[in-house]
Amino acid sequence: MSLGDNMRSIFVVALLSLLAIPAFADGADAEGPSPDWRSQATEIDRDKLDRYEDAVTKGMMESRVAGEEHGTYNELTSIMEGTLAPADPERLKGQWNCRTIKAGGPFAGFVVYGWFRCDVVEKDGRLFFEKLTGSQRMSGFLYERDEKTWVLLAAPNEGHSGPIRDYSGPEGGVTDPQLMDEPAVAALLEDGRARIVFPWPELESTFNVLEMKRR
Repeated sequence: MSLGDNMRSIFVVALLSLLAIPAFADGADAEGPSPDWRSQATEIDRDKLDRYEDAVTKGMMESRVAGEEHGTYNELTSIMEGTLAPADPERLKGQWNCRTIKAGGPFAGFVVYGWFRCDVVEKDGRLFFEKLTGSQRMSGFLYERDEKTWVLLAAPNEGHSGPIRDYSGPEGGVTDPQLMDEPAVAALLEDGRARIVFPWPELESTFNVLEMKRR
C-alpha cells in the first residue's frame, strides 16, 4: 500500500469516528440524565420548591384540627409520613389510582377527594406524568432531584379537563391562577404507594398531595 493510500485510509477512519459521535445541544448523550430541573423551572416554581419543607410543616399543622374533626387526618399522615424508597424510574412507571388531599390554607383547611387515574410513562426518553381523569387534570416531565425524589414540573390541562398543555419553562409568563404551572416533589414509598406533593399552590391550600396506589 502506498503512502497516499495510507493517508486516505487514516482520513476515512477519522471522518467515520466523527460522524459516529451524536451532537446534542446540552452536551448530554441521549441516554444520560435529564436536564437539571432548576434550568427548566420558572422563577416562581424554583422559589416554591426551595420552600417545600416549610409548606409541608405549615400545612400539616393547619390541617390537623379540620382533619381530626372529620376523622380522616390519619389518611394525610399515612401518605406524608411514609418511609421513602429509592427513586427507581422503573418502579414509578405504570398505571396508578390517585387522589388529591388538600392540606392547610385559609379556605381548604383539609379536603380529601375521590380516586381518579394517573399514569407515568416514558416520553422522549424521560419520565412523564399525566393525571388522566377528574376535574383538575395535569401533566409534565419528571426530573431527578436526589436519590429518593424527583421534581415534577406540571401544567394544568386546557380547561382542566381538555388537551394537555406544555409547562411554561424558565421564561414563565402564565399569571392566571387557574392555569399557572404546578411544581411538585414526587417520591416512591416503601409500602408500594407513591406521592406527589405540590407546595404553595396558588389557590386554597398550603400544599396538595397526590396519593398514588397501583391499579
